[in-house]
This record gives sequence, C-alpha cells and structure tokens, in this order.
Amino acid sequence: MSMLSRYVMKVVLQSMLGVLLALLGLETVLAWLGELDALSATYHMRDALIQVCLHAPSSIYELIPVACLIGVLVGLGVLANNSELTVMRAAGVSPLRIVSYTLWPAILFAAVCLILAQYVIPHTERIAQVRKAMIQGGGDAGMGYWHREGPVFVHVGLVQGQGKLNFLDFYAYDAQGRLVQRSYAQDADYQQDGWHLFNLQQSDIAIDGQVQVSSIATRPWVTPLLPGFLDMASTDPQFLSLSSLDAYAHFLQQEGLNAAPYQLEFWKKMVQPWATLVMVMLAASIIFGPLRSVTMGLRLVAGVFIGLGFRYGQDFFGFASLIYQFSPFWGAAIPALLAGVLGTATLLRL
Repeated sequence: MSMLSRYVMKVVLQSMLGVLLALLGLETVLAWLGELDALSATYHMRDALIQVCLHAPSSIYELIPVACLIGVLVGLGVLANNSELTVMRAAGVSPLRIVSYTLWPAILFAAVCLILAQYVIPHTERIAQVRKAMIQGGGDAGMGYWHREGPVFVHVGLVQGQGKLNFLDFYAYDAQGRLVQRSYAQDADYQQDGWHLFNLQQSDIAIDGQVQVSSIATRPWVTPLLPGFLDMASTDPQFLSLSSLDAYAHFLQQEGLNAAPYQLEFWKKMVQPWATLVMVMLAASIIFGPLRSVTMGLRLVAGVFIGLGFRYGQDFFGFASLIYQFSPFWGAAIPALLAGVLGTATLLRL
C-alpha cells in the first residue's frame, strides 16, 4: 500500500467518522426529545437517556450509508479545494484509482453494518423495548402479540425472550360469540414440560351476567406456541437479525402465510453493505465530474439530497414490492442498482 493511498484513505475515513458522529449527535438529541413525551411517575429522564443509548446501534446502522456518502464528498472535496486531486492526476494517478482508495474505508463501514445487523441491534432493541415496557408496567411499548387458539383469543403484553412472558390476557367465547371467560396472568415461563402461568386471575361470566372471580397461583398452559416463535413474531422485522429473518420467513411460507415483509427486511439488510459501497462510488464520481469546482456547502447539500433520494427510493420500491407482489429482492436492490449504474456511467465518462 503506497503512501498516497494511505493518505487518501485517512482523509476519507476521518471525514466519514466526523459526518457519522455529527449525524448521530443530531439523531440522539431528536430521539431524546421524543422520549421526553413518555415521561411519567415511573419513567424518568434518566430512563429516557438510557433508552436513547440502547437505540444508538440502530441509528448508526441507518446512518452509515449517508455518512459514507457525505464523508467522501467532504474528504475528496477538501483534497480538491487544496488542489491535491489536481496534483495526483498530473502525476498520472487515474480517477478510478483514487476512487478505489475511497472504497477501503467504505468496506470497513459495510462490515460494521453486517455486524450490527446480525449481532448487536437485535439484542439492544430487545433490551430497550422490554425495559421500557417493564418500567411502564405493561405492554405499552408496542410489543403486544395476539394469538388465537380456537374460541380463545390470547394477548401477550410483553415478550422478554428466553421463554418469559408478562401481562397475558385470555378471552374465551362460546359458539354464539358471547364472552364466557376472561383471564389475566401476570407472568408465564417456558419450562421442560411446557408453558406455566403464574398469578392468574380468572373471571367466569354466566349467561345472566354474573361474574365469578377466582385466583390461581400457577397453572399449565397448553399451546403450540414456542419461545422462539414468540420472540420473532413480537419483534419489528427491522430489529431482527439476518438469520432470524430468514428462518421466520421460511416458517411463514411453510404455514402458507405472508412472509413478504420479513423477506423484504432480510434483503434490505443484505443489500445495505453493497449500497454503502455504491453510494461511495457515486459520491467519488461526481467529485471528479459535476461537483469538481463548487463550494463545500454545495457539496454537502448535494450529499444530503442524494442520501434522501436513496432512502426514499428504498422505501418506495420496498412498499411497491409488498403492494404489487414482486420479489422483495428487487424492492431492496433497485435503488442500489440505479445508483451503481449512475456512478459507473459517470466514472466511465471521466
């Protein structure tokens, strides 16, 4: 590795890190302000700050492609303003070679994307959601899960993972659709012989409307639901790991259910590292082309608009794949393909 390549990579990497930290700081402040709306007698400002910190890996994952894009525009822009790019080209270094130097820091960030998606985000998001729901004393954190077993409807307020559930409601109906029993269990644990309910309050409703309430310390719960299924079904697809998304999508397909949302999220996570490299190539190409002699402010504005356009393109084609039922792979890959074609065409014209 030459001194020139190390110098270019250093400048670009520093720019990427600086942009990522700036965007993460802004995202953190906005997220913290959003958490303040949930403050209560049990949910304090310190809890809101911890929640924001737990959401930080997810924010980093979302910001990396845009940070790499703007970082390349800033880093190569500094070299261009100092006439260093001109000197490099006069010395016989081709634009393609300079662009290849900028891809190495992007590969590092792409690897970070994969690590965050597979190993970090699923755990931090699970901790954040369980923690908030437990502090608020119920399934108020959006983690509720509904399940039907014949005439009985089950609502699980909180899935902690590892075979532990909280705040379970059971609604039993007769053949005429009349509510005949309503039960509430504070906790449920999965043991060797299956599920067990604890602190059960059972209300039996007679035809004349009289209600008989009974308390049961513990009782078995016979259900086909398994802990792994509940963990995945109660979690937003964007917070599941790649392996969990793939496994759950296959499970839904085997059951004849719609697996498209999970397939789409799987392919979006798979495409994300590639999209990061494509965005870097696109940014580097326009530095040598349309943005060669403009101000740094204009480069930043261009980077923001390109990043927003890419994000909106991902959302548009992703939702389109769900509505028009074409392959989720194409819904996730089309924006990256378009950016790659545009970047390649720009580089070939240099």
